[in-house]
Amino acid sequence: MIKSGKDIIFASKLIRDGKLVAFPTETVYGLGANGLDAKAVARIFEAKKRPSFDPLILHISSIDDLETVFKKPISPLIFQLAEKYWPGPLTIVAPKTTKVPDIVSAGLSTVAVRMPSHKVAQKLIKQAGVPIAAPSANLFGRLSPTQAQHVKEQLTTIDYLLDGGTTNIGLESTIIAVSGNTIEILRPGAITPDRLQADFPKVKIVASSTEKHIQAPGQLKSHYSPRKPLYLYDEMPEVLPAYAGLLLFEPAPIPEGAQSKIKLLSATGDLLEAASNMFNALHDFEADRSIEQIYAVKIKEEGIGLAIMDRINKAAYRFTHFVDENGISEGEGLPQQSQT
Repeated sequence: MIKSGKDIIFASKLIRDGKLVAFPTETVYGLGANGLDAKAVARIFEAKKRPSFDPLILHISSIDDLETVFKKPISPLIFQLAEKYWPGPLTIVAPKTTKVPDIVSAGLSTVAVRMPSHKVAQKLIKQAGVPIAAPSANLFGRLSPTQAQHVKEQLTTIDYLLDGGTTNIGLESTIIAVSGNTIEILRPGAITPDRLQADFPKVKIVASSTEKHIQAPGQLKSHYSPRKPLYLYDEMPEVLPAYAGLLLFEPAPIPEGAQSKIKLLSATGDLLEAASNMFNALHDFEADRSIEQIYAVKIKEEGIGLAIMDRINKAAYRFTHFVDENGISEGEGLPQQSQT
C-alpha cells in the first residue's frame, strides 16, 4: 500500500529527490515528478504503463516560470491567456526550451504547460521549486482519478500520495496550442471554445484535426475507459436490465420496468455539475460487482458538453464505439453484448 497524507513539505522533498508524488489539482489527481529530471519523469511512464509517445504536462506555480519552459520569444497571446485563466484548467502548448527533457514532450519541439488553481498543488509546486511533470494519476487509458482512493486502487509503485479530497472540476484541463493569432483546441475542457472566443474576440479559434499526430495528452481515440463495457446511446435505451448501470448527465424519462442502477449526475441539468461527478460515478459502477455493463446517453456537444462527450466517446470507443436508437453498433471494438 502506498504512503499517503497531507505533508506538502515531505512531498516537495520527494519531488526534488526524483521520486513520484500523486497530488490533487482542481481537475483530476496528477502523478508528479521533477519535470526537469529525465530519470524522474521516466518513472512516471513506468508507473502508469504509459507509452513514451504520449507527452506530459508541466505544472508551474508562477507565470514567471514560463521563461524556464517556453522558448523565447514567447507569444504575447500566451501571456494574455495566462493572465486571464491562470491559475486554472487551461494548458498551453508552445515551443520548449532545452531545459525541458525530450521525454516530457515525447520528443516534440513543443511542451504543454499549465498553472493549477488547487491550493495543495500550488503549494507543492512552489515548495518543490521546479516545474512538476504530471499526467493523471492512473494506469494508462483507465478512468481518471478524482479522489485519493481512485489513485490507491490503480497505482502501487509511487512514493507518496497527497490527499486533498475530491477534485472540484472533475475533468482534465482544456489544452490549446497557440500559433500567431490562432488558438487550436487540442483537448476540450472547462475553458470552452465559446468562452475563449468571447474573451479574445479578435483571435481565431479552431478545432484540432483528428488526423494530426499527437501533440498533447488525451488525443488518442480510446482513453478514460472503465474496465467494463460502456455503450453510448443516441437516445434513452428502451430496456434497462439489472446488470447495467445508466449514466445520466441530465434528467430524462426512464422507461417503464427499468431495473438498471441509475446515476443522475445533476438533478437540475447543470452540465458543469454533471462533469464534476462523471468520473466518480464511473468509478462507482466499475467497483459495483452487480454491474456488468454501463450505458450512457449522448448530450449536445456544446459548451462543457463538448468536453463531456470527448471523454465519454473515448471511454466507449474500445468496447462498441456507439449504439444508435436501433441498437446498432458503429465503429470497431469488442463485440456488442446483449442489450436485452
